[in-house]
Amino acid sequence: MYRNVMVPVDGSSFSREAVLQGLRIASRCGATLRLVRVAAAPIALATSEGFEIESEGLRQLHASALADLYSIAVECRAHSTVNVTASLQHGPIADAIIGYAKRHRVDLIVMRSHARRGLARVWLGSTADRLIRDSGIPVLVVRPPSMATGLENGIQFKRILVPVDGSNLAEQSLASAVSLARIDGATLTLVRVVPSSRREVGVLESDIGPASANDVTAATRYLDSLLTSDTDRTLSVTRRVVVSDDVPATIMQIADAGEVDLIAIATRGRNAFARATGGSVADHIMRESITSVMVLHPADIPLGAGASSVEPSALGIQQRSTETIVPSSR
Repeated sequence: MYRNVMVPVDGSSFSREAVLQGLRIASRCGATLRLVRVAAAPIALATSEGFEIESEGLRQLHASALADLYSIAVECRAHSTVNVTASLQHGPIADAIIGYAKRHRVDLIVMRSHARRGLARVWLGSTADRLIRDSGIPVLVVRPPSMATGLENGIQFKRILVPVDGSNLAEQSLASAVSLARIDGATLTLVRVVPSSRREVGVLESDIGPASANDVTAATRYLDSLLTSDTDRTLSVTRRVVVSDDVPATIMQIADAGEVDLIAIATRGRNAFARATGGSVADHIMRESITSVMVLHPADIPLGAGASSVEPSALGIQQRSTETIVPSSR
């Protein structure tokens, strides 16, 4: 289960809706909810004394941002027993958020897409893109339709789709999908897409499409080998093998047909140019899917490896922070 759920807040209604989902998840698994906002960078003014002076106007903006963040935290605390912290960070947005997440051992980041169709606007060249590529933490990007349905109920993930292709990378998305499934009592659907093959003399074609029967059998056995421990047997798991040469389109069709609430997938996190000109299966799904997506790009540095790996100085920036633990109102 998750222990630290972080929601980056920017003061918009979009981020407030992400807070609802983060609060719901934190409440279900007894995690700490960490609300983080990044303030504008301070302005350095040259003086005869050579000191950095932050303008009064900027200090007022920071105070206003912290007050808004604190009010959201108090509201969350008033409607739950969740431990809530509010932190105002300073520095480049993505670097500040990643640094905070690493220092506080965050194991899930919840964000809200601003896009109306798909998740393109948060995926290509954005803060969410950086968080996915560089944090090594699962990032849950909530779909566009309004989620303001109340702090008590929220939107639940009852049907989670996990595409796997036999690689260790793909299987790393399973752990986070299982955690969410346990929170909501969701059904996990594991999908393996087998490419079609030309018919050859003496090769048996499968019963599910124009693919080798051996390939389909191997894919079926592979899916059957996943989530087989005694603990995992308590989950509701379905497995499906399909034949297609268009993997991302097929995954999204399965999601639409099955009324899936979430697609959980891992990515290799290639650079922005490569993603814009094609990209991986995960890239296509992030750009086009209207379903919520949780994407994981494993980091080279293990989570919680130590402050030295994530200190702002290692990123070549200066950061400051203000954090408040919101007291219980009960």
